[in-house]
Amino acid sequence: MSGSTAAESTAGWRLLGEVFHVVVVPTVHAAGGFFILDFLLSGQYTWGRTLRTFVLFLGNLILAYEFVYRDLQTRHPEWPGRRLFKSVMGYSVIPFVVGLAALLILSAAMRLAK
Repeated sequence: MSGSTAAESTAGWRLLGEVFHVVVVPTVHAAGGFFILDFLLSGQYTWGRTLRTFVLFLGNLILAYEFVYRDLQTRHPEWPGRRLFKSVMGYSVIPFVVGLAALLILSAAMRLAK
């Protein structure tokens, strides 16, 4: 009986890992792209805002490397580097660019509304 419980527990953790990759990681990267571009376009370069933005950028890099690239590399050692690269692009880089684009679209819409 303990074998089936362990298999169910492992399957649950795998599902949680997939939800993390598909929901949490892209959301964090999109928000990061949005707020980093907001800082760059704002022109308010105080030490506090600069430091917060730098930490946000480093957090996005660490999330992409440690929790996407290295996690997938560990769980799927048979995957070639190209597939890992595409996974990082899909889970991290593209959502980051979507966050950048969302701010640009919102900014343009606000200018048109005036």
